[in-house]
Amino acid sequence: MLNRCTFANNTMSPCMLRVKIQKLCFSACILLSLILMSACGDSLKEFFNPSDDDFVVSPLAETLGFSKERPLVMGMNTSYAPLQYVDGRGTPSGYDVEFTKKLLERMGIPYTFSPNHWDKMSPGIIEGKYDMGLLVYSPYRKELTNYSQAVFRMYYQIVYRKNDYSTFDFRHLKDKEIAYMKSRPIGLMLKEEHAKDVPITDLSKAFRDLADGKYDGVICYRFQAQYNIDLLNLRGQLQTEELSLEPREYCYASHDPRLIKAINEELIRMEREGVIDEVYGDNVLTQFGAIKIPRWVWVLLILLVFLFLLIFSINRYRFSKRLQKAYDALLVANERANESTRMKSQFIKQISHEIRTPLNILSGFTQLITSSGIQLSEADQDEARTEIVKSTDRITGLVNKMLELSDISSQTVLERKDLVNALQVAQQAAKNTSITDVAHVEFTLKQEEGADVTFATDKRAAVRILELLLDNAIKFTCPTKVALSEGGCVKQQVTLVVGSDADTVQFAVEDTGIGIPADEAEHIFDEFVQLDEYYNGTGIGLTVARSLARRLGGDVKLDTTCTDRTRFVITLLA
Repeated sequence: MLNRCTFANNTMSPCMLRVKIQKLCFSACILLSLILMSACGDSLKEFFNPSDDDFVVSPLAETLGFSKERPLVMGMNTSYAPLQYVDGRGTPSGYDVEFTKKLLERMGIPYTFSPNHWDKMSPGIIEGKYDMGLLVYSPYRKELTNYSQAVFRMYYQIVYRKNDYSTFDFRHLKDKEIAYMKSRPIGLMLKEEHAKDVPITDLSKAFRDLADGKYDGVICYRFQAQYNIDLLNLRGQLQTEELSLEPREYCYASHDPRLIKAINEELIRMEREGVIDEVYGDNVLTQFGAIKIPRWVWVLLILLVFLFLLIFSINRYRFSKRLQKAYDALLVANERANESTRMKSQFIKQISHEIRTPLNILSGFTQLITSSGIQLSEADQDEARTEIVKSTDRITGLVNKMLELSDISSQTVLERKDLVNALQVAQQAAKNTSITDVAHVEFTLKQEEGADVTFATDKRAAVRILELLLDNAIKFTCPTKVALSEGGCVKQQVTLVVGSDADTVQFAVEDTGIGIPADEAEHIFDEFVQLDEYYNGTGIGLTVARSLARRLGGDVKLDTTCTDRTRFVITLLA
């Protein structure tokens, strides 16, 4: 009994044993904490408060209210790798940390870093908890804080599984489950695309979940995508594509506009000296700063360039053709203008000759008849009177032609008020020209089917057309002086053909004279044209004839199929 009691008193209960163990563990934790603090306390103090006794505080820092005792508090994100993060030792790290240290040391501003979660950064800067921080520019916050100029720009990518490449259309996100760090532009875009948006706070975890099939994709900045894929060894499972979203500007932000103004000035100098490229260049700007254009965009761009060049070439060719056509037309117009000038000069010369000849005859015979000292026989007086009448008629004809010439350009339609017989029109024209009395011409009036038709026209104009064409035939069948000297005059054939059909009345004037080349078929109807200047004339007969015919609704043309003689065809409305 005694022994049992002694054993009981010397034995510890289970409850007392647990308490004892807890006390020992607590003591061990305190001891370990003291050891760690003594081991790394100096280095942490140096990082968070890097200003030492040798640090020179600038007048700018004093003006802004910063000193060694009151350093600038720089807010930083604990999960924005590789730009800014807290490493395994609890030390702020990243390219932003390195660049900010250089910036503030150049400005002579004492500083300290205050790490926090990413969603606490914006409120902390706006509320004044931090003096400054690096933020993505947001138009929604521009009235609440002050932004510096952009240090650089960040571009969006969508990350998805390589196995889904053949079926994943990143341009159409409808019904796809997309994870993203909370961002208003991304959220609005996903809602517009009718995607299932999943805001997250841990990007690395989202990448692991994406690889495991939890999400269809993750949207983040390019540097975040590359960093996390490499960090988590997911390059064999995940791949990225660019998103055509507007890039975001990465800026310093502060509630103090004076600080931002000073930072902008220093950023300009650092960019000019290449400090930004030195810190971010190989790791951020080079890797993430240039847009990686998808293959389909390159193909589309090449096709667009090809299409542009094709359209440009076609338009250039068409323009050159139009230009050449205009140039050719200008040359033709210039040639015609020169030809017109030459023909007008020739016309004036010819008309002067045409008028002077009968005037000389009139003057000579008038002097003979009226001279009191000269006695003429009855025969001579008759001859003089005949020549005077002929010369007068010739001058009258020239004056009439001149009047007709002034009416050539008129577009006024002649009134078809006269009912006339086609054959009678032809007979009247032959009579007016006295063609039957011309010595070198054998004239024939040929009637074809419908020659006796009665039709409505302007009789004077219709007769005048035939007169002009018969005069033309008489003139160009007249033998030359050489022909007369070599064997006398051989009569030429002039034929006036009359006929009609259901719609038109046709006349044809044929002659066996000198002929007209087929390539001059239209040119001969121009004003003042004379193909053979040996023959007298004004060069306006054919022009007047065609003008009158067209004003009656008809036309005058040279029949180029007729090669053994010259044949003009006149058509008038029946």
